[in-house]
Amino acid sequence: MTTPATLRGVPLTGLRLGAPLGSGSAGVAWAATTEGGDRVAVRVLPDATAPAHAARERRLDVLRSLHHPGLAAVRTMPGHVDDRLVVTDLVPGPTLATVRTGRMGLPAAEALTLAHGLASAIAELHRHGLVHGDVSPTNVVLAERDEEGLGHPVLVDLLADLAGEAGTTGFVAPEVRGGRAPGPAADVWALATMCVWATRVGDRDMVARALGGAASDDPQVRPSAAALAAHLADQATAPVQVPPPSVLAGAALREHAQRAPTVLRPTRRRRARHRRAAPVRSAVVAVLVTVVVGLSTWLLWPEGQGEQSAQGRSAVGPAPSMTEVVADLVVARDAALVAADAAALADVTVEGSPARADDLALLDSLEGIQLSGLHTAVGDTAVVEATDTAAQVQAVLTQGEHERTSAGATETVPAQEPRCVVLTLRLDGPQWAVERVSDCS
Repeated sequence: MTTPATLRGVPLTGLRLGAPLGSGSAGVAWAATTEGGDRVAVRVLPDATAPAHAARERRLDVLRSLHHPGLAAVRTMPGHVDDRLVVTDLVPGPTLATVRTGRMGLPAAEALTLAHGLASAIAELHRHGLVHGDVSPTNVVLAERDEEGLGHPVLVDLLADLAGEAGTTGFVAPEVRGGRAPGPAADVWALATMCVWATRVGDRDMVARALGGAASDDPQVRPSAAALAAHLADQATAPVQVPPPSVLAGAALREHAQRAPTVLRPTRRRRARHRRAAPVRSAVVAVLVTVVVGLSTWLLWPEGQGEQSAQGRSAVGPAPSMTEVVADLVVARDAALVAADAAALADVTVEGSPARADDLALLDSLEGIQLSGLHTAVGDTAVVEATDTAAQVQAVLTQGEHERTSAGATETVPAQEPRCVVLTLRLDGPQWAVERVSDCS
């Protein structure tokens, strides 16, 4: 009899677990594959008070009933599956933040098409009594629907924590900054502000005028999302063009370096549950240093894309010394994860860096899971750029077969496909350490 895989003690009935994808408002998301071969994202929701749990279940029930091309689908699982496990579709494609960086802004026609599609998706949420709460560039994925590089906007991270988060810096409505809970009007303000932000400089006034009062400081002046979608219907004339992988690679690197954090609501400080607990960045879709050392966030990496991205980057050539540095860091990281040693894991990363925060968050998510035989091989390595104290190194990493034991049951995790990542390294005292990790795509 085969024991099903588990995630934080929750059985993954009918699912094959992959690697972590990223952290969002509802915790760490992991890649998985269904028995039918669909690629999905899974999360184990944290414990909540009875009222908060009931509210969350009501939200999930509504989300599972929605079928809109602009919303990432939340799947309905069989009744015998643990209700703490949430399964959503993975949306392949770059975020709006990356596309905007790669293209230096969108022309007006594309920005208004973007606004129309997202207004329609947000209106669908509002019609069913839901508020997104964090409409922002990293929560919009431009799903590529054909081979012409056209992107269809899809809103992700629908499991909002409206009690704990107020949105992403720069896209938080004035009334929410003043202490009010996010409402439908706050989603409209964030949408309008984001679409103007995504527009190239010379076209921003045109887009702002087309959006009317949607970005007004007064919530009463703003149109509803449905009214805004209707108003923009005749102006949505040009689908968003997604840049090729070679452009997206560099854009993703620049965008992650500039990414704004999520605004947290003030709460009473909770006592740490155990010594491994550490501050966790709550930026939705933030890059998470995974067991494979790096994956993109809330996005599925298509087969073979890593190799294409590696060819598209402007690497200056092989660097044996940096190959050794990366290999040493990867070996140390694998050993720290197997030992569940937070101090050793922190030694691999720069103090106060996104990599350290995300790595410790990963260790926290592995509570109750014992890893054994974990080994990550370092393949082709090239320096993208370097100084005496900092470097960006592109490497192909392959996680080998290993075992995970939870609640006395052991499962074998098969070897993963090679992954292309870019590691931002910094000389931290006498040793090199990882400051940030991003996917080559």
